Amino acid sequence: METIGFIGLGLMGTPMSRRLQSGGYPMVVWNRTAEKARSLLEGGACWANSPKEVGAQSDIVITMVTDSAASEAVACGPSGVLEGAHPGMILLDMSSITPDVSRSIAERAAAVGVGMLDAPVTGSVGAASEGALGIMASGPKETFDRCMSVLQRLGIKVAYAGVNGNGCTLKLLNNLILGVALEAVCEAMVLAAKLGIDPALLMEVTTVGGAQTGAMASRGPRILSRDFDPRFSINNQHKDLVSALALATQAQVPVPIAAATTEIYEAARAQGKGNLDSAALVTVLETLANVKVSGS
Repeated sequence: METIGFIGLGLMGTPMSRRLQSGGYPMVVWNRTAEKARSLLEGGACWANSPKEVGAQSDIVITMVTDSAASEAVACGPSGVLEGAHPGMILLDMSSITPDVSRSIAERAAAVGVGMLDAPVTGSVGAASEGALGIMASGPKETFDRCMSVLQRLGIKVAYAGVNGNGCTLKLLNNLILGVALEAVCEAMVLAAKLGIDPALLMEVTTVGGAQTGAMASRGPRILSRDFDPRFSINNQHKDLVSALALATQAQVPVPIAAATTEIYEAARAQGKGNLDSAALVTVLETLANVKVSGS
């Protein structure tokens, strides 16, 4: 089995790396906070002292970090993965980053003989633990084919999107839909509460018919229980909406609903709620409407 290097052991990276380890892959790991690697090391993973060392010891290096700047730093910066590059190594960036940064990393990887895929994911921490993520991968087809067994260990839906950057673009479009859908869910639940309708009943009736959404299915219960521990934070959703708006501007495509929705996420960040789960967006609307959503 190929040795997998994993960089970024956060909310998603930890269950993803555990999933690979449980599948029998030899693991080499690095994270800025070494303590987060403890369970993997106890399971037999090897610790590397830098991303460069991860690259030197691995056949496929997966990065799952916060944003474009972090991806570029661990891949291309001093002591980065590409400094440890060797013939046949693959860089698999599964972070949510902008398409232009992904293409730039791919070009620098190709210059040292490394195949690179951008392969961002959709799904929750639970889906990551169960290998049930959605994965949108793009880059050289031969690199994608070689990574398929790894991707299938992590995801229930693996789509090939073509040239580098397309996977990241698809992820931004996916999260544009998610961000707008969650805003609509929050608006409807707040309005229901204001009108004396049990928001739990609203959640129940939207499990069938055209109004059913993943946003209601995943965030509705959290809103009702006031569970705002982060799975996908307001900061991360806001980041992806801003990036999607930038793509729309470049393409000269109007996205007025997405633009208005982004302002609500910005309001949540201004209230100090950026690190909470995106379900906490409801609290901004609750304040505006002077009502609180809760289960019956």
